[in-house]
Amino acid sequence: MPGNSRGCSGVNPDRIGIGASSNGKTQGFGPCIWRFESSRPSQLSRQKRKEIVMPIQLKMEKRVKLGSRESRRLRRAGSLPGVIYGQGSDISVKIDLHEFMSKIGYSKSLGIVELEVEGEALKSIIKEVQWDTLTDQPVHLDFQQVSDDQLVTVPVPIKLTGTPLGVSIDGGILDHSMHELEVTVRAADIPSEIIFDVAGLYLGDRLHLSDVDLPEGLSVDFAFDPVIAGVIAPKALLVKEDEEESDEEGTEEETAEGGEDSSEE
Repeated sequence: MPGNSRGCSGVNPDRIGIGASSNGKTQGFGPCIWRFESSRPSQLSRQKRKEIVMPIQLKMEKRVKLGSRESRRLRRAGSLPGVIYGQGSDISVKIDLHEFMSKIGYSKSLGIVELEVEGEALKSIIKEVQWDTLTDQPVHLDFQQVSDDQLVTVPVPIKLTGTPLGVSIDGGILDHSMHELEVTVRAADIPSEIIFDVAGLYLGDRLHLSDVDLPEGLSVDFAFDPVIAGVIAPKALLVKEDEEESDEEGTEEETAEGGEDSSEE
């Protein structure tokens, strides 16, 4: 997808990347939010929300004992087993369940997560969270170590904002077709969400991914052009239109039959 402006990083005022903290250590800033706004889908312009969100920090301990039996014991004790996948070796860890749910829980796009493993600081992204289908609780965590400039492919939630004209004026229904977008981006620039303003959509309009220019540094890979959202006519309106068409056809047929009867007399 084309892009003609800077992403969350770069030498602009909206830079979100690496900054220096008061103690002189480098500190990573968390995910940004991309906002797409326009009065019409073909004229979408981009506005960046100037927010800096600090990264989530999690404390962990290394696991010595491994295996499914030990993992079950950890869960009963209120901990979650996990693995941090790195460039060379992997680290088996455990984390307090309450800390994970309070800081991350069911969130989907988090950007870089800073892990503290027995005094060692590691930057990572969440690779996978395994859930118990019965209790809806996490049972295992996978993290992937990353650097700020490393390109990663992650799913990012899509949020719609604004009331379409086709809804407020024509009584249509907003159909949110695509709820998540898989993007490739620098790890330091992973957005927490991508916001599309659909206020300019009329009845029958559709907002395709190709209608917007994605920011520089953020790309997607699609073999087709997905529909993000559209405004559709409500079922009741469609039924009414069908009935009106049927009535009109019936009237035309009666008129035609009446003409035939008159000619026979």
